[in-house]
Amino acid sequence: MSSKDIATRVTSGVQALRLDGTRESWQAQHRAGLLTDAQSYDALADAIEEDLKGRPVDGDLPWSASLRSKKRVKPLRKAAKAMREAAKAINGTAAAYEQTEPQKVADDREKKALKKAQRKGKVSAIAQNSATRTLERLAPAQKDGDPAGAPQVLSDFFKKQKGA
Repeated sequence: MSSKDIATRVTSGVQALRLDGTRESWQAQHRAGLLTDAQSYDALADAIEEDLKGRPVDGDLPWSASLRSKKRVKPLRKAAKAMREAAKAINGTAAAYEQTEPQKVADDREKKALKKAQRKGKVSAIAQNSATRTLERLAPAQKDGDPAGAPQVLSDFFKKQKGA
């Protein structure tokens, strides 16, 4: 395959991923091709393994042919596994394009900022209410007849304490 063929395939793949209508078909086509390759490698590995098991070598122990055949088909099994992982990556690639559409990213950021502002507002209000209630409980009566806890500035309380 020449580099021109690869460049053409890459360009067409990127264009297909950009468009909503073609993204699913591109994903299905490539995933199916990879899964078909994985099945072919598995079938080939099974056939080779069975053939090698049937070829005993003089001096073999009862399990030697089986171990030897598994060892010889291990690269094919790895290739099949890689094809299945590549098929999963195709799904992730298509999902990444869906998640990174400019309008969706902008909407998600806006929602996140709004939630953050609401959360900060709630925390601020809770802190303000808590501080106000604490000051009211600590404030002594300003006059002899007034009840303790009347709202006043806390610094006034400490000034009175120093002067006394």
